[in-house]
Amino acid sequence: MKLIDLNPHGGIGANCTVCEVGGFRFAIDSGLHPKYAGKDSIPRHAVLDRDSLDFIILTHCHLDHLGSLPLLSREHQDAPVLMSYPSSVLARRMLSNSISVMKRQRNELNLTELPLYGRDDLTSLYDRVKILSIKRPFRLEKDGRAIDVVLHHAGHVAGAVSVEIKTPKERILFTGDILFDGSRTLDGAEPLLEKVDTLVTETTRGLSIREPSRQRESEMLNLLEESAKTLSRGGSVLIPVFALGRMQEMLSVLDDAFKRNALPKVPVFCSGLGMDLVNHFHEISKNTNRVRFNRKVLRSLGARPLPRKLEPGREPPMQGIYLVSSGMLVEHTPSYVMASSMLGDDRNSILFVGYCDPSTPGGQLLQSEPGTPFEFNAYNHIEPIRAKIRQFDLSGHADRDQLVAYAEKLAPKNIFLHHGDPEAREWFTNALEPIGAKIINPEPLQFYET
Repeated sequence: MKLIDLNPHGGIGANCTVCEVGGFRFAIDSGLHPKYAGKDSIPRHAVLDRDSLDFIILTHCHLDHLGSLPLLSREHQDAPVLMSYPSSVLARRMLSNSISVMKRQRNELNLTELPLYGRDDLTSLYDRVKILSIKRPFRLEKDGRAIDVVLHHAGHVAGAVSVEIKTPKERILFTGDILFDGSRTLDGAEPLLEKVDTLVTETTRGLSIREPSRQRESEMLNLLEESAKTLSRGGSVLIPVFALGRMQEMLSVLDDAFKRNALPKVPVFCSGLGMDLVNHFHEISKNTNRVRFNRKVLRSLGARPLPRKLEPGREPPMQGIYLVSSGMLVEHTPSYVMASSMLGDDRNSILFVGYCDPSTPGGQLLQSEPGTPFEFNAYNHIEPIRAKIRQFDLSGHADRDQLVAYAEKLAPKNIFLHHGDPEAREWFTNALEPIGAKIINPEPLQFYET
């Protein structure tokens, strides 16, 4: 087997892994790096000769895995694009939104190369999509050779899969982004449990130690308790969420909390891409029992759009819970403008429910001291940090000890480390050493062979 990571920045970002095994060459994912824009945000597809891929696999629809897929598919037009049914539904809305975002960035950042692709590219991509059933082998044949692709439910987000590759001589598993524990709207992973020759594992939470008292369900209860305290003192709650997955989960959680009187009944304001995805989640839930979501939750909550004419430093016109994307307070998103209007009031709370890259406004806010000034660069506005800031451990990724235990069960001869920052990969290198496998932490754009 040969492997090359086409994400030029390493770590987590423009995910795209190319493999050669059994006479076949294929790519897994093709994303956009959230820290960059334009050509700097995409994998180095030019390393590959045009039309040299036999097939492409999408593990899930977060944009760091999906966002540049139209570009890769355009260069390899004979390669079918394999994915799960939920991903085939969600990809259309995610990529359409990506084009809109790139058009906005073209003006904001003066990047004439944007958008990187258009609607015609999406149409061509969808023509190449092949939907695979979970746990059902899909065979590809070429020059008298055969290779089987098997998708396994990965639990990370609706449609997310781990990928098993089988040839007559090798079995390889790519974990993709994986979550073994279930959430309110999605079952946990149903992983492969047979031995493999090579394991390519995510390492996202290599530096995160989960305390026994901070399991997912207890963290959700703590979030609701903090929200209730905020509302009781007359403040509002901002919950920045990722549009795909976390928005839908939190809608269900809040609806249940209101029904149990765990929260006082207040208006719930929602905005962003996550609201557009509600109908897609509803449709997916009707066709798979692994996803549990009903769009009636919006009516039950009485969900409202954001008030108009929100301005930095001006308190929102109504007390309530503001459930909006992006999860990291990325500039020019609904959560960013809401934070700028709520941060200076000590009655309010900003409650993060996912990972925040340290370089994003959300990550910077989490690292700042209460009472210090915080600058909203996009608005040239500064607010003192008076609102309560908390982060709850509701990650969509498996804990590091779970991944090590999983690797032990698979007993691979080779382990590639993937989807993790350098320090996280270093932890996994040490933790996986007792397995006795050859551990490879690949540098970007270099071929490795096992």
